[in-house]
Amino acid sequence: LVTGASGYIALHCVIQLRGTVRNLRNSAKVSPLCDMKYRAERLELVEVDLECAEHWHSAVGGWTYILHIASPWPIVADETTIAIATNGTLNVLRAATECRTVRKIVLTSSCAAVNGSHTVKIYVIAGKNKLYLR
Repeated sequence: LVTGASGYIALHCVIQLRGTVRNLRNSAKVSPLCDMKYRAERLELVEVDLECAEHWHSAVGGWTYILHIASPWPIVADETTIAIATNGTLNVLRAATECRTVRKIVLTSSCAAVNGSHTVKIYVIAGKNKLYLR
């Protein structure tokens, strides 16, 4: 499962997978996915709202791996955008923990994560960091 399949990075990751999009009727975003070679044989698109926890249970069902790329992307991110991205990621992770088939989740990001006028924060992780979402 690739979340945010119509985004720039995710579009390049989708080959033989299920991809989530915000709106199946947004042809500007969905057309590049539909135009992919072998799309009908290899790609299933599912409409999912990043903020709706219930949507994610059916989206992750049956999948072994999740590549989570979906995130809102305004020109300048404000605290609301950050909250939507954070809560959306938690929705995906929670749904995955309740799905017996999911074995691995890859969280990705891009330069969009550092845009805006937020103060610089430095995070240091020493040793192994085990995170359990339960």
